Amino acid sequence: MKQAAVTTAILAALVSGSSLAATVYSADGTELRIGGRVEFRGDFIGDKGAEIDGTMKDSTRARLNVRGSTQVADDLRGFAFYEAEQNTGTSEFKNRYMYVGFATNIGDLSFGKQNMAAVQISDLTDTTEFSGIQQYISSASDKTDSVIAYRGQFDALNLQATYAASSKDNADLYGISGLYSLPIGLDLGAAYSAGDNGVGKGKQNQWLLGVGYKLDALSLGATYSFGDNDDKANSEFNALELAAAYKLNKQMTLKGVYGKSEDKVSGNKTDSADFFELAAYYQFNSALRSYISYKLNNLDDVVVNGVETQSEDTLRFGLRYDF
Repeated sequence: MKQAAVTTAILAALVSGSSLAATVYSADGTELRIGGRVEFRGDFIGDKGAEIDGTMKDSTRARLNVRGSTQVADDLRGFAFYEAEQNTGTSEFKNRYMYVGFATNIGDLSFGKQNMAAVQISDLTDTTEFSGIQQYISSASDKTDSVIAYRGQFDALNLQATYAASSKDNADLYGISGLYSLPIGLDLGAAYSAGDNGVGKGKQNQWLLGVGYKLDALSLGATYSFGDNDDKANSEFNALELAAAYKLNKQMTLKGVYGKSEDKVSGNKTDSADFFELAAYYQFNSALRSYISYKLNNLDDVVVNGVETQSEDTLRFGLRYDF
């Protein structure tokens, strides 16, 4: 296992973004790179299921990231990553990722705000604007604070283990996952995540299974999960997400996602998500892309004061520049 290549692959998998980051310093085994994006996102019709009063909800955002690495010894490298995001209408940057660690020949050990282990499985179907329903509980989520993570690539097998140490009593989280990539383009993965919900509350847990397949221009993915939101409150859930993508040519890619999740509290079932999404992405070049996405929301209508609050569809137009 080549340490530098593995570290680069794991860092790329941990965050979504551009591969265009510019190297601003490289000398004596130490490297510093800066990158980011500016992305216009305009939502029409509805926003998160609620009817938009006016014409458009502006969800424009900008991200800036810095990553560094330094060679300590032949089989030891230090690395760090930081990414912040600013949303339109705000003057503050929000930390998305912030971690530092060591890369060795047997895997990487990192500390800070980063993804929990299950994310490498949920990413098999988290491919569009409104996908990602498998991050159902905090122990299976991305961008989690106070995480100690081990991530190792062993030929075709990627293993991850994470532990989030909370400052609050009875609120620690943990997870473990494995993703095996066969040479025929088939990926098989599984993850288990769990943790405490706090003083006086129960425990959370999730089993997550995933499969991905790639053949030429076609990519397919499926994930299914089940578990407890809070076992003490008899609150359970299950979630299914299916994803497909087809690359028409160098510039154009079509994507589709189906997602459905359900909560069950003391035997009473309620849908928390039920949607289809169709999206088209056009890549002008390596830095600039545009997209349009339509989310067909199948949740039951909930009207408050004459306004839909849950089941409205969303049409999104986006234009993104990576640097």
